[in-house]
Amino acid sequence: MLYLKTFLGIIFQVSLFGLFLLLPAPNWYWPDAFIWLVFYFLLNLITSFWICAYYPESMEARLESDFKKQPKNDKIATAIIIIGIALALNMIAVDVFYLNIFEAPKEGSHLLGLAIFTLGYVIILFTMIQNEFAQSVVNIQDERDQVLVDTGLYSFIRHPMYTGFMFFISGMALWLGSLFMATLGTLLLMCAFIPRMIIEEQTLANELEGYEDYLKRVKYRLLPKIF
Repeated sequence: MLYLKTFLGIIFQVSLFGLFLLLPAPNWYWPDAFIWLVFYFLLNLITSFWICAYYPESMEARLESDFKKQPKNDKIATAIIIIGIALALNMIAVDVFYLNIFEAPKEGSHLLGLAIFTLGYVIILFTMIQNEFAQSVVNIQDERDQVLVDTGLYSFIRHPMYTGFMFFISGMALWLGSLFMATLGTLLLMCAFIPRMIIEEQTLANELEGYEDYLKRVKYRLLPKIF
């Protein structure tokens, strides 16, 4: 059942990404987008099934949809994130086909974009492996005896999942040919995650043992020595 839910989740996610990317395009023939979608689907499928096999609790946490203790304000933050991601994906196509805000990326940028995207994906992957309580919303998991995770990536930054997603989007945008979304646009997207990070830290500090001290030890949210 876990493998089936994972497979369906991947299909749903990749379909949404494709829809948001392709809707603003002048037509559905965008080879770079289709190549990226196929690559991401295969990468996601292989790594997700691997997590199912060796870290099933982590995958179950990511697939959870019944959030009993999600704060009300986090529902608003979740909506902001979803809208932000949808607009960011739309904006990649708008910039590539219509605006061309910055100069077109130089030859070879596809490979650099692929490398940045892969780095982001690996960070997300390691975050899931290292934190079996990493759900898609803020939700204290008392039924799973949630404990503080402060090792691995979490010993350097508080929100490695969002860091990984930042590189994920930046690399994807560069692969697709939008230098604006690969740089400034990605930073603007990260602003949509700030309410979630604040709510998450406040909630965990109030309800998870040791998290308040963790906030004092690990001072950076996304990038060490920067933010």
